[in-house]
Amino acid sequence: MVKHIQSTRFLVLCAFIVLAALSRIIPIAIPSLGNFTALGALAIFAGAQFTDRRLAFAVPIVAMFLSDIYLGFHSGMPVVYAGFVAMVACGLFIRSRVKPVNIALASIAGAFVFFLITNFAFLYPWYPHNFQGVIESYVAGLPFLRNMLIADAIYGTLMFGVFYLLERRFTILAVK
Repeated sequence: MVKHIQSTRFLVLCAFIVLAALSRIIPIAIPSLGNFTALGALAIFAGAQFTDRRLAFAVPIVAMFLSDIYLGFHSGMPVVYAGFVAMVACGLFIRSRVKPVNIALASIAGAFVFFLITNFAFLYPWYPHNFQGVIESYVAGLPFLRNMLIADAIYGTLMFGVFYLLERRFTILAVK
């Protein structure tokens, strides 16, 4: 019986992750929506909801990788993946305290950590390697940070909200 409960919860969580990974296609159609995907919210959600920490980290990364097969690979992928791993870690911090305020704080912290990691890494190929270059890199990334914060708020509310309602309706999904 325990295996059935865990496998049902796992399958529902994976369905959320697949849908979130598909959201990466939206910014392709509308370039001004760079970083407006469900992936940041997904990373926080996975960290907070998967009972197995290994799966919390692995499943979103696998979903990213599968969507990258479609979208194409690039040299900055390891840094981007590291940023999402850091976001999963933010979700782990709220695992036992999944409440709206904690979800919001983890999402904001995760987006800023992702922003700091990726913009510092992308500084090197495109900006001067000095303090001014660091500032230019972060300023250039502000529209992406804004989009990520807004997307995390929208998608995070949807993911956590829908999953909360599903757990209430189908008690087999709740962690015992």
